[in-house]
Parts: sequence; C-alpha cells; structure tokens
Amino acid sequence: MTHQGSGGSAPYDAREVANYVLDEAERIGISLTQLQLYKIVYFAHGWYLATEGRHLIKQNFQAWEYGPVVLVLRDAFKSAGKMSILCRAERMDLHTGELIKIQPMSNESDCRFVSKIVHFYSSFDGWALSEITHEPGSPWSAVWNTDKPTGNLGLRISNEMIKEYFERLPRKFVMN
Repeated sequence: MTHQGSGGSAPYDAREVANYVLDEAERIGISLTQLQLYKIVYFAHGWYLATEGRHLIKQNFQAWEYGPVVLVLRDAFKSAGKMSILCRAERMDLHTGELIKIQPMSNESDCRFVSKIVHFYSSFDGWALSEITHEPGSPWSAVWNTDKPTGNLGLRISNEMIKEYFERLPRKFVMN
C-alpha cells in the first residue's frame, strides 16, 4: 500500500484533515464517531476561513439532516456506522486499483490550528455538535430551513456563508 497526501498546505483534501483529526483525538485518548468527525472538520474549516481568510479543505460542505457533511468523508467512514472510527481514509488509485492510505495533513502551523479545534470540540458528543451546527442563523440552518427553492444541488453550504458566520462568532479559543 502506498501513501498519498497533498504534502503542502491548505487547502487540503478533507480526508487529510479528517485523518489528522482522528490521529490527534487518538493521541489525547479520545475516539470519535462519524457525527463528531464531520462536525469537527466543519468547525476547523469555519474557524480557518474566519481567521486565516482561506479554505482549509478543498471540498464543499452539504447540509444533511444532522448538520454539515463533506461527501468524501461520508464515503470514507460510513462503514463505522454509529461506532467509533477505527480506520483512516483511503482512496483508490485509478490506474492500479490499489487502495492508497491518505496521509494526514502535516503543515506544522495548520496542524497546531486543527489540534486546538480537536481539543476544544472533542469534549462534545456528536449530538451536541450537531445541535451547535443547527443554531438559528447558522449556515446549515440557512440552507436547510429555507422556504425558497434554492436550486442548490446537494444543499451545498457556500464557503462565503461559513466564513461570514464564523467571523461573527465570539472567539471560543485562542488561535495563536
């Protein structure tokens, strides 16, 4: 099995960030469910947009029933069901058919940033994190609860909406 990752800096494939989140959670003795992982990646992306002014991940978030989800993460981790995630995201090499382990992000500054997010939000269970994303005025709420036909394939949550929302939030932790 070979390894693959961006090898650089943001924006990352969401699976690189997810693998880093899972590794960091494991380092601090916490296991995460799908619901927790998707929301922690969402919060990391939102805070990164608001504080760094650029995308943490390449893919878009979609509004799903229990909050924002990146489809490639759902595809990578759905086999865990409601249990703790024990695997790491992989992708298939289209030329060889071989599964390639996706390396977690490795940029030191970005890793420190995401570690702070993991340490803060991993104390909440998946349902509490889902409720946070469902707050009135949140990007998820704006997309999910609209009365207007949106023509929004997959109920995509725009990065602009996420950035504006996180810029309005009080800082819950220090981003140094």
